[in-house]
Amino acid sequence: MKIFKNRGDFYISKSSFSASKQAKILYALLVLIVAFTIVLVIMLHAKYPSAALFFSDGEVSTTEVTEEGEEEEEPQEALPEISGKTNFLIYETDDDNTSFHWLCLIQADKDNLSYKVVSLPLDMKIDKESISDIYSISGGAGLQKKLTEYFGFEIDYYAGFEYNDFVEFANKLGTFVYPSIEEVVYSGGKKDDKYSLHINEGEQTINAKELTNLLRYYSQKEKNYALENEIALRALTSLLNGDNFEDCDSLFKLFVKNTSTDISVRDFENSRDALMVFCKRNGDVTLYSSNPELEGEILTQKSVKDIKGYFSK
Repeated sequence: MKIFKNRGDFYISKSSFSASKQAKILYALLVLIVAFTIVLVIMLHAKYPSAALFFSDGEVSTTEVTEEGEEEEEPQEALPEISGKTNFLIYETDDDNTSFHWLCLIQADKDNLSYKVVSLPLDMKIDKESISDIYSISGGAGLQKKLTEYFGFEIDYYAGFEYNDFVEFANKLGTFVYPSIEEVVYSGGKKDDKYSLHINEGEQTINAKELTNLLRYYSQKEKNYALENEIALRALTSLLNGDNFEDCDSLFKLFVKNTSTDISVRDFENSRDALMVFCKRNGDVTLYSSNPELEGEILTQKSVKDIKGYFSK
């Protein structure tokens, strides 16, 4: 557009006028966008004090955010302090309570958070008397006393299962994974006390019946006490876990019902703290075992010394 009526009149280009109008529109939009962004940031900051919280919204997180926006780990459950060592004699017999399937000593070392296990040969003799004869005359308490005198350390408690009672109790504890180094296919036992076993090589999920039959197989048939010890230790660390601790009262009632034992309700209550720690920290428990050796039907002096070294308090 041109205006030349008088000197000093202006010349205004039509194209410049359109560009100026567009610039004003763009500027207004820019102001609107900036204002919207500021409001959005304020709203998000009110709901999410940190970027970590924003990106984890809707997901399970093990951290919490402080007022300053710093993340803190959730505190772990405080567990009681425990100390001391407790030795147990644990065994299983047939349902007539006449012959052993397996027998072992177990120590719960509360000072060092560890389990120690030794599987005892079923044909061993003490002072020319077989452990089966000792048991048939004096029961679990008599065998506990005899082994205490023989090894020279105190065995605090004993617990004996008959076969079906053990299976019922262990079924309540659940299953565990055992990495078998070999395939085991076996059927044997006496006429009224037969058992069978089929375990593949590699990681296997072991139930109660398979657990006791494996212990029996390596104790009676193979006399492989190293593998018997390993299976017992894996069962202890896997089945004595946090979930089972939450149900420990009903499990203890079943334990007392299904065993011949000198473990009392008071003993159980006094050991509750230790049981809690071993169950809730079952992945941190250190494992030890001793493999017994026989000369004829008598433990070698080295074996007696090694076992005493593990189980002395």
